[in-house]
Amino acid sequence: MNRITAGLLVLAGATSYGLLGPFVKKAYNAGFTPQDVTSSQFAFALLVLAVLSFFSWRSLRQVSRRDLLRLSLLGVLSTGTSVFYYFSLHYLPASLGIVLLFQFVWVVMVIDYLVARRKPTGLKWLSLMLVMVGTLLAVNVFAADWQKVSSVGLLLGLLSSVTYGGFLYGYEKVESRAPAVVNSFILSFASVVAIFLIFPPQFVWNGTLGGGLWMWALLIGSLGQVIPPILFNKGIPVVGGTLAGLLASIELPVAVMAAAWLLSEQVLLIQWLGILLILGGIVVAELQGRESPREMAKAHE
Repeated sequence: MNRITAGLLVLAGATSYGLLGPFVKKAYNAGFTPQDVTSSQFAFALLVLAVLSFFSWRSLRQVSRRDLLRLSLLGVLSTGTSVFYYFSLHYLPASLGIVLLFQFVWVVMVIDYLVARRKPTGLKWLSLMLVMVGTLLAVNVFAADWQKVSSVGLLLGLLSSVTYGGFLYGYEKVESRAPAVVNSFILSFASVVAIFLIFPPQFVWNGTLGGGLWMWALLIGSLGQVIPPILFNKGIPVVGGTLAGLLASIELPVAVMAAAWLLSEQVLLIQWLGILLILGGIVVAELQGRESPREMAKAHE
């Protein structure tokens, strides 16, 4: 698989994540609690992946113990991102919560430096600046009332960015030769174990499934835990964790457009300007792969 195809897969996975938020809000508006929505979506995602991987069970033998551990840890990181982000929105304005989540862009760069000692190049700094400025404009963060900002919400939002950044970077280290759907099943199984320890599956016996929760769980679980992991599993090992972190920023403009369409939220001109800056940052990030050998050498000095 070439870098362009792999990059498109990462973009598609991030787009799926972008559609997730508006549908989660619609589920909340339908009267379901964050606890039921979160735990049920992970459970239904596991069921979908079990069906999809039914004919690939023998390939589990191709998953080494090391990759089994790595995928399990990625599952825990995925759970952490969902829990931290959803609950940060209980304390913070939605725009500020999204900004905090999108700090994963620099989190990935920090992780890359700490793990591989790779210093950011000029193009990486430029792409990061475009993405960060664009993110602030896209969510109209300057309209937030900072006097009412919760310190607990800030901490939860930042933790969501750390777990998401670790999730994106960690996928680069997975070397499993098993099909992507099998790897995603392992990841999802670990996520379900983690989420049930936090939120017991009360949806099984409290009657919410029959009240329509199952439809939201199936949709949200597919968008959040089925489609992105499969696509990331195929694309991230090719493009690398750092570039994947920048490509995944497409999630924000998708989320803004989906909110405008599905939730009838107003999108201001300044927000569209931010979206364009983010897209510009993604283009600059792709140029990173075309740097000269001399520039690449400087990045490792």
